[in-house]
Amino acid sequence: MVKDKSAEERCEYNQKIIQTERELEELKDQKRQIQVLLDNFETTTSQEFQKLLEIDDDLMKRGSFSAQWDFEESQEKARYIKTLLAQQQDDFTYVFSQESQRLEDKMETLQKERDGLPWD
Repeated sequence: MVKDKSAEERCEYNQKIIQTERELEELKDQKRQIQVLLDNFETTTSQEFQKLLEIDDDLMKRGSFSAQWDFEESQEKARYIKTLLAQQQDDFTYVFSQESQRLEDKMETLQKERDGLPWD
């Protein structure tokens, strides 16, 4: 019986491919977890700013002169935080896409190298 001389090397490539697949799945899980955290933070921040605006609005209705300034400042801060969170979300998505692509490219390279081994 003829022994496949590349079997051991093919097995090593298979292990590397499996490890890369695991890394990709872990990355996807981390992305989902971080996305949930970001969404929760955005929701909480929005709700808290809404409460501040309601308080300022109530104070304005009661005749507070400084409440108008506080109201406008709270609105501006809310817009700033919303913009900042959107930028962070874009950055987050970009970085995870880049890393996913790197792992997929690595896996493709390993598969090509494995498939290029001779069967003898």
